[in-house]
Amino acid sequence: MRTRLVILGAVGATLLLAAPAARAQVSDARRLGMGGILLSDDRQSAIQNVAYRAVPRTNDPTESYKSIPLPLGLIQVLADPPEFDPKNPNFNVFQTISLISRTPWTLQLIKPEELSSDIIVDVGQDQLVVNLGDLQSLFPSGGSKIGTTLATPNLEFGTANIFGGVRPQSEARNSLNLDPTLQAALAEAAPFSPNTIYGADDDAQAQAALAFMLGGALPLLPPTDAPDGNPRKGGKAIYGGMRAKYLRGIALWRAQGHAQFATGDTIFGSSTPIETQYDIDVRQTPNPGFGEGNGFGADAGVVFFVDRLEVGLGVNDIAATIDWKDTNLDNFTYDSVNNVNVKTPVSRGESYKSRFPTTGSFNMVYRTKTITFGGTLDLTANQLWIPRVGMETWLGPTPLRGGLYVGAYSRLQFTAGSGFKIGKMGLDLALATHSRGLTDKRGLELAASLAIY
Repeated sequence: MRTRLVILGAVGATLLLAAPAARAQVSDARRLGMGGILLSDDRQSAIQNVAYRAVPRTNDPTESYKSIPLPLGLIQVLADPPEFDPKNPNFNVFQTISLISRTPWTLQLIKPEELSSDIIVDVGQDQLVVNLGDLQSLFPSGGSKIGTTLATPNLEFGTANIFGGVRPQSEARNSLNLDPTLQAALAEAAPFSPNTIYGADDDAQAQAALAFMLGGALPLLPPTDAPDGNPRKGGKAIYGGMRAKYLRGIALWRAQGHAQFATGDTIFGSSTPIETQYDIDVRQTPNPGFGEGNGFGADAGVVFFVDRLEVGLGVNDIAATIDWKDTNLDNFTYDSVNNVNVKTPVSRGESYKSRFPTTGSFNMVYRTKTITFGGTLDLTANQLWIPRVGMETWLGPTPLRGGLYVGAYSRLQFTAGSGFKIGKMGLDLALATHSRGLTDKRGLELAASLAIY
């Protein structure tokens, strides 16, 4: 007997755990047009590499640049907002996950086709095969990791060398690992077997804090043999920086658990029913608020300039931890005899230490008299490496840009950009393909930024 089931919101929780997150999505149009690479020309680069604060600015419009991204996608979202209430008949879990994966800074010109195939279930007297179709890609053999760190642009005040600032900082991440038996059944449509255990381990964490920062960035080797003191045009120079953070914790939620089910002698036998078990520990702050935790962390960076070659290395949230003074720990299990969920308090008012994931970037940029090209390797909050390459050239007041990067599902993505400059102001536009959300198909987005030279 074969039954065809259309995907419904009931599987939304599982898909959310397995879906890739927005992987280092770039909102600045100039950088996006160049594949998202990092370079000293953009003042916002100091967020990822604090040493860039010390690199001197020039009057050259291609070397002294500040951008203000325009949230074009907000108009699109507000015009047709998704339904967030799962009880509403218009609720669509795929739209909700897509909104989370694609921040509304960019305008979606071509929305990628979502992974929305039918689920085909083959059922026999002693046989069960579940074919998820396109959704099989959500369960890779090495497990799935999703994660994002939300850090708003730094509100920093001071000189290029000594500065302080503040910003909200939060993160959410999840690691899901399936037993080989369950992974084969979901990702390869392998038949479920009698007397077999199918299990999964999950580790999830979300936390929010307010970061107070104090830092410095200085030339470790002042520019030598550099035309007009500008190391981008030649010569040698080294810059370094560090940003110390005091983290004021607001809220924490963390869950670790294992779930499994075991088949009997007969897949659908009444005498040997499927045995289901799970054991999950959930820790959280019972009263979220400013001052629930205290911690420290640091950002560090260095930039080298050698004969028009720029090499930068920035590492953020080094040893960034928060000591929470008051957390509750509960254990959740399933009572198969009485068919009920059981919550058992384990501890109350317990201290706990959490950690923010360390992120970083390594970039190389080379400049000729007419062209800038380079590459960047980003380490994201979910511990994935994202390679990027891009270039830029100017034809009078008009830039031409292009780039490549490897996005979600390890797919190669393409970017292009242009714009115009009038006096000290300008407008940058960028087009980029992407595969974010519950899809491995490509979409097309438009980004725009005001440019201040």
